Amino acid sequence: MQVLKSSVMMLVLLWLPLSSVLAQDPAATEGPELQDASDDEVEDDTPDIETETTAGYTEAKTGLKVTGDLRPIYDYFDIEGRDGVSLSDDTFGFRGRLRADFGLTEGVHVGARLAGRCFTDGCDPEFVFQSAPDTRNGLRGGQVTFDELYLHWFRTERGSLAFGRLQTRFVLRGGVYAKSLDRNNSNNTNINWTDGMQATYHAQNGWHSSFVFERNASDGTGSIRHGSLDFDDGKARNTYFVGFENIESWGPIVQRGFDVSYLPNSLLTDGDPNGRREDYWGVVGRLTARWPQRTRGIRLRVGTEIGYAPKTAAPAAAPFNIAEESDGLAWDMVASIMDFQPRHSIGINYARTGAGWLLSPQFQPNEQLFEIRYMWRPAGLPFFEMRVRWREDLEQPIGTLQKREAFDMYFRLTWAFNLKTR
Repeated sequence: MQVLKSSVMMLVLLWLPLSSVLAQDPAATEGPELQDASDDEVEDDTPDIETETTAGYTEAKTGLKVTGDLRPIYDYFDIEGRDGVSLSDDTFGFRGRLRADFGLTEGVHVGARLAGRCFTDGCDPEFVFQSAPDTRNGLRGGQVTFDELYLHWFRTERGSLAFGRLQTRFVLRGGVYAKSLDRNNSNNTNINWTDGMQATYHAQNGWHSSFVFERNASDGTGSIRHGSLDFDDGKARNTYFVGFENIESWGPIVQRGFDVSYLPNSLLTDGDPNGRREDYWGVVGRLTARWPQRTRGIRLRVGTEIGYAPKTAAPAAAPFNIAEESDGLAWDMVASIMDFQPRHSIGINYARTGAGWLLSPQFQPNEQLFEIRYMWRPAGLPFFEMRVRWREDLEQPIGTLQKREAFDMYFRLTWAFNLKTR
């Protein structure tokens, strides 16, 4: 573990000198294909595959569109458990997805996406179709399912409704990162979903609003949830979400967002399914800035999101039995240097998540996290990413020998392709 921590610190020291290149003239480092940026260019530096949703994918055109993506990954981890036992291992595998979207008319679309995972520790093919995945993070290795199966109706040029099995996301657009404290289906190589409905409206002033209704099963939900959230009670079967986001530039600010999640009767206040239940809800705010204010050349992109849940479970009923009061505050910060060399970017992420914050698909309750990630996006080829990450318990659970510490790293490729366009 000490060797791995030293490796992390070495990467930090290698990364710090890169900040000096922010003062350079972009023409000195840009390739010819990157020098000219059109006036209507998309402001977001974050890869589309990390921000796309079902409602955002469909365009008001008739005919068939078929797309897909393949993400192979090598993952290594080294864990020092709370019981004092160390465990290290590695795995190799991939996630593959294939989507078909058919425009019956310009305003009515139907679509489906088939998604599956295969890893060295699990690759026996099995088709499943269930309301809740078998594991907290989604499908197991070897399983294949429809993670999208939808009807999308464009009521107006700016508003639409999507019904069925959907992909919903509200993320911090950090360039190298797309992190979320509350809603991010199918991040990394995970496969999960939202069963329900999403209504969207794009206002002329740049603000996008969304309402998500999610139907939960008695034994779980398609989205990632933690700890003492339970959906077995009939009143807990529905989850509601409202989000607002603007990604048009406002000076150096390139993302503003705010959303609320409401999970009625789903919090096991004392940790007992037959005991007291209360409504659980959380609010999240996001803000991202870019400097200099350009979409090409070397630039710094920084962002933060903060989440708070006013009502949490008793300490003994939290995801871990801790002595302190279950804290409902969570926050993370990201900083990315985009195109420090043409198409090469690097970023850091730090996060602290209280034991009472139970909504994040990417951050565990009662945990602090530090991560470094490098991304290379060559033209016309799969983009490459490398991550090193360190995590540790914030509070030591009662009855354990020590806090849990974990180190992991991955190398992954992402190849997105079009088989048929409209």
